[in-house]
Amino acid sequence: MKLKKMWAITFWVLLVDFIALNLVGMTSMNFNIYTTAHKLLGQMDPGILRVVFAVALLIYAKREWKIDIMHQKGGYMHMFKDGWLMIVLTIMNITVASDTIVWKSLLYHMNAFNIVLAFGVGLIEALFVGMFEEISIRGVMMGAMLKGFKKYPVMKSIFFSSIVFGSLHMLNYFVAPFWDTTNQVIYAAGLGFVLATVYYVSKNIWVSIILHTLMDYSAFVFSMHSTLLNSATTNTVDIMSITIFVIGLVSSYLSLLIYNRKQGKKDLLF
Repeated sequence: MKLKKMWAITFWVLLVDFIALNLVGMTSMNFNIYTTAHKLLGQMDPGILRVVFAVALLIYAKREWKIDIMHQKGGYMHMFKDGWLMIVLTIMNITVASDTIVWKSLLYHMNAFNIVLAFGVGLIEALFVGMFEEISIRGVMMGAMLKGFKKYPVMKSIFFSSIVFGSLHMLNYFVAPFWDTTNQVIYAAGLGFVLATVYYVSKNIWVSIILHTLMDYSAFVFSMHSTLLNSATTNTVDIMSITIFVIGLVSSYLSLLIYNRKQGKKDLLF
């Protein structure tokens, strides 16, 4: 694939993502989560249009751009071996980074219906987000880059697709506090390195989808009240976002290095 076509595909994927995210926002179907005192705790929106766009993009990419999204069987252990950073962050979302009010409500102040609603719709939303972002960014965009870059295709594809993934979160500047969004852009790029690496070494898009879903699921449910309030949590770039970016980049390179060694390749750049 020529570079010109590769960058054209990247542009079209970004345009489709932009349109899809705006339509999801315009057609949101929020499910309110209440405590037993009828206090609004959070909202969940399944965002069904995300999966519609993901499937449409997958089909179009295969037919028109000849990009086959990898979906080999197995490879799920790579979630832990190469995606360990996201597993750690998922556990943190449930524990130290969670909303205290959500935990108290789940344990003492919510009925079964609202608990099932929170976990059920939250899972659907997280899965649809994971499918949409992994298929569009890792599957299609990164797939085009792997075909387009002739020198160091793996490293370049993972790096540029992850930077684009982080930049995609700039759309939140319209709806969320400035510094919170800035930090989200930074750590999303760092997590992009991890997800792209997991996808590449596992050769199975479902592995990265599940890993992405788990992390989003933990955040959607256990930080639902903070999300509802949408209040600024910082007024600068925080050290956590920078740390995630750096660790994601370094762990990605090391995972690829180990993977290549197992394939009998000893190059430091690939």
